[in-house]
Parts: sequence; structure tokens; C-alpha cells
Amino acid sequence: MKNEKAENFALAGGGTGGHIFPALAIAAELKRVMPKININYLGKKDSLEEKLAKSYGWKFNPIPARPLRRKLAPSNLLIPFTVMRGSALTRSIMQKENITGILGTGGYVSVPALKGARKARIRIFLQEQNSYPGLATRLFAKNADLVFLAYSKAAEYLSPKTNVFQVGNPLRPDFALASRDEGLKFFGLPADKKTLLVFGGSQGALALNRKLKSSLARLKDSGNIQIIWQIGGYDFQTYKQAFQDSGINGVALEFIEQMKMAYAASDLALCRSGALSLAELAACGLPSILVPYPYAAENHQYHNAKAFENSGAAIVVKQSDLENFDLAESVIGLFDDNARLGKMSRAAKSMADLSASQKIVGKIIEVMGW
Repeated sequence: MKNEKAENFALAGGGTGGHIFPALAIAAELKRVMPKININYLGKKDSLEEKLAKSYGWKFNPIPARPLRRKLAPSNLLIPFTVMRGSALTRSIMQKENITGILGTGGYVSVPALKGARKARIRIFLQEQNSYPGLATRLFAKNADLVFLAYSKAAEYLSPKTNVFQVGNPLRPDFALASRDEGLKFFGLPADKKTLLVFGGSQGALALNRKLKSSLARLKDSGNIQIIWQIGGYDFQTYKQAFQDSGINGVALEFIEQMKMAYAASDLALCRSGALSLAELAACGLPSILVPYPYAAENHQYHNAKAFENSGAAIVVKQSDLENFDLAESVIGLFDDNARLGKMSRAAKSMADLSASQKIVGKIIEVMGW
């Protein structure tokens, strides 16, 4: 029977959840299909990827890695030497662990890992979450056996000879859909109001928080709106107090553990446009007002957001335009237009691929000949 041999496979990706969770989802699916497979995760020591990879039970191999600063910085001069050390260590790990394939999901730690894998002459796979490919994907696409693209537009920035396979972004391994009733009950909210979900990642987003704070009074006056607000840790008490003082219905939290419940309870989201967030919004069919983080590498959040806007799933507001953007009017207008909200929801769902992990693993197994 196929897939019974104890194969050895590696993953590399880190820095942010947007790079790490797809790797973990794919690793989990590989393990489901091939229970005997040995998963090795390559990343930076004492990093988020180390914490998360170990929490899922994968063997973690720390390698040297250094981020590229977008502005001139002395540390950038050390990057070639760090990549050389990381590459050499990766090659050693590949040989020691008898690894025959690696999947890179981006982030600066992917560069030395993929360089070492190339020198070890093992099969290379890439998974690109963004509509504008990251540096690691652009550097190694020509060496990859297969590049998994979440957006067809990303292919425009790669060599025509690149072997690409378009598939959605994998959702985090523990992601699940919930019903609207379950979501509302979880947060103790009534069903007769429209729900706005506001979040800017685990740390919140100062620009979004400021905008919502200034819009609370008008949103409250509409009489038909409630809010689920993930504020983040920065100045949490100040924003929570403003929320309470406004008298609007809803909850204001530092962090939302059960995002599936927040998505389910909501009719519209105000958020950033990281690849992971967009994949989850699409899976839930949740319309959105997207404010791309302007300092993301290669401005990839803006490119991602525009793909959603072009499909009809979202409204995009640049952070530089946020001060003059009438958030309250836009939210109230959307909540008064069920037909448009429904159209946006259907467009969001059209961007989803709930079986992305399975499709990616199927292709990896096919190419590896397992």
C-alpha cells in the first residue's frame, strides 16, 4: 500500500502567522495522509515558528536567519554571511535526517533553508500566500518542482518557465466554521442587530482603533449596530473605556481566542488584509472593509486587498486615506443594503478554497512519488 514508508519531509517559513500557519496546515494534512512521515520544521531559534511547530509535535531545527531591513541598516551587511551559515546547516540537516523534500512558505528564514535544500539537491516546493510574491518565492521559484499560488496574478512576477499550481491559501489547522447563532450566543449578542467585527491582528492596529473610536457615537445612533472589537494590548483600557462610554452594544476584548465565533457572529469586518485573515474571511463569506498595513513587505497587503475588491468581496481604504474616510456612513450604508452585503458575501466565498491543504498535499505526494 502506498504512503506506508516513513518518509522524511521538511518545512520552512516564519516571522508571522501568515507564513507559519499554512506550513502547519500542510504538515498536519501530510501527517493525516501519511501517518509515518517524519516532519522537520526549519526556523529561527526562540521564534513564533518554533513555539507553534513544537505545539503541533513537529521536530524543530533552528537555523541562522536575519531579516532584510527595508531601509539602509548596518545589519543588512551581515545577511550574506548569515544566509551562508544557515544554508550550510540546512544542508547538513537534510543529509542527517535523510530529508527528500522541503516546502517553503516564505519569511526571511526560508531563504537560507531553501538555499541549503537546493545545494542538497532535494525536491523544493513553495507556497505563496500573496498576490505579489515574496522575496523567497521570487528567488527560488525557478528551482522549485512546484509553486503553489493563492492568486493567479502572482504568476506574472515569476519566470514563465515556473511550474505553478493555483490553489487557495491553507487555513490554520484548527480553523472551523460556526453558525451565526453559535457566534452570537458565544458573545452574548442579540440576533436583531447587524454586527461589525473590528480586528487588526493579535496586537490590534492603532489606525483602525483610532478610526473606530472616533466613529462610535454615530454607529451607536444608528440603533441597529453592535460591535465585536479586538483592540489588542496597546492602550487597551483607553479604547475599552471609550467603547463603554459610547453605550453601543457589543464586546471589546484585548484578544479573541475563538475567531471562528467572531466571524460567525458578524455581518461585516473592518480589518487588515494579511493573507491568513483574507483566507478566513473568504471561508466564512464575510464582507469586509480592508485597510492594508502600509509597511508590509513589498506592500503585499495592498495587492491582496485589491484582489478582494476586484472580486466584489471588499472595499479597500488606504491607511493614508483613513482619516478622511467616513467609516460610520460606509458601515451604516452597507448594513442598510442587504442585497449588496449578500453580493459581497458570495464574492468572498468565491475566493475561498476549503480543501487547499488536501490539494497541495496531493500534488506533493504525486511529485515525490510516494
